[in-house]
Amino acid sequence: MRALIITLAFAGWAMLASSAATAQEYVTNSADIVKAANWEAMQTVNVELSEHDFEPKHLKLKAGQPYRLVIKNTGEADHYYTAAEFFRSIAWRKVQTPRPHGGEVKAPYFTAVEAYKKGGTVELFFVPVKKGSFEVVCTIDDHKEKGMTGSISVD
Repeated sequence: MRALIITLAFAGWAMLASSAATAQEYVTNSADIVKAANWEAMQTVNVELSEHDFEPKHLKLKAGQPYRLVIKNTGEADHYYTAAEFFRSIAWRKVQTPRPHGGEVKAPYFTAVEAYKKGGTVELFFVPVKKGSFEVVCTIDDHKEKGMTGSISVD
């Protein structure tokens, strides 16, 4: 779990350092959106990662609604939940791993989340801002080619 938090923190930092010129593509007023959101009305959505599938494959979310997306890997291999365009279109509150031994990372944006094999769990807290349809894939090895794809639509 600790390695996951360090990986997520580094990924967020690396994105800031390497993508400063393209930061306008990301939601820049996330803090304001997150602060104004009604987190008591937050909806939880669960996604299970397995060989080689996401369940559910397709998520339907509403702009302005706060969410907690719980990604759990029940497979025998590590898997990514990569949705770079979607992740740029939302206001991030945080990413965390479960208590008691987990932790949380706060960053303006991420590009991918990795859940480790045999039970790795990551929770994403966010508010969708931009409407549209977004691709989700696992970018490890040939997992995408084996059908580990999906989508997120925001109305």
